Amino acid sequence: MTRFIAPLLISCALAFPALQARAQAQRDPRAVSLLNAAMSALSRGTNIRDVTLKGTVTRTAGSEVETGTATLQALGGVAGRIQMTLTNGSRSEVINQSQGALAGQWSGPDGTEHAMAQHNSLAPAAWFFPALVLAEALNDPSVQLAYVGQEVKGDVAVEHIQFWRVIPSGLSTDAAVKLFAHLTTADVYLAAGNSLPVALDFNVHPDKSELLDIPVEIQYSDYQKINGTLLPAHVQKFINNSLLLDLNMTGVAVNTNLSPAEFGTN
Repeated sequence: MTRFIAPLLISCALAFPALQARAQAQRDPRAVSLLNAAMSALSRGTNIRDVTLKGTVTRTAGSEVETGTATLQALGGVAGRIQMTLTNGSRSEVINQSQGALAGQWSGPDGTEHAMAQHNSLAPAAWFFPALVLAEALNDPSVQLAYVGQEVKGDVAVEHIQFWRVIPSGLSTDAAVKLFAHLTTADVYLAAGNSLPVALDFNVHPDKSELLDIPVEIQYSDYQKINGTLLPAHVQKFINNSLLLDLNMTGVAVNTNLSPAEFGTN
């Protein structure tokens, strides 16, 4: 089944920025209200267009534990890059959804650049900076918003919101529309007390199987007011329930006029 769905999916995905005006996404009023409250708490009235973060990082992959520094950049919610200088060498990852096509790329200590599987370049590009993830969900008319309900995440009472991208059904098969929605689905959990994001969940997939889900969770904590905005100074990335990245932010710059070219992939 994958052989027949994937070409349709990729055709739709490549064009999704151009389809936004025609997509008929539904938006639950409760979800919209909660996301607006979160944006108000995070941005404090600042229209954040791009961000550059610097910090320290611990990367754990099985028995290998590396430490070092990281630079993270995002342009809106559609382009993101993380560059790490670690004990055993440099690592980088970039996702660019900003120029009418999906592209992703990663490199390891040997410096060789590898193309990311296209279905994985649908993941939230600015996962490390929740203000831009939420702004994209609110401002992109092709994103559907659903209010799931009140829950407890860890030991925090949260409001659970789910969002995903919608392709107009007349432009593809029902199977491809459903698969694209599945591959772009993310869940955000907002603290009930102050509306700040506690966690962001989404899935990535093996290179050759977009139908197999690998859960990813981003956890946000230690919010600090810097340059008029609230920043989660501690960000952790879990893959398949194992901690991969533990980031502590030490510096932030917003609205420095980053361009899509700075998130280029070969």
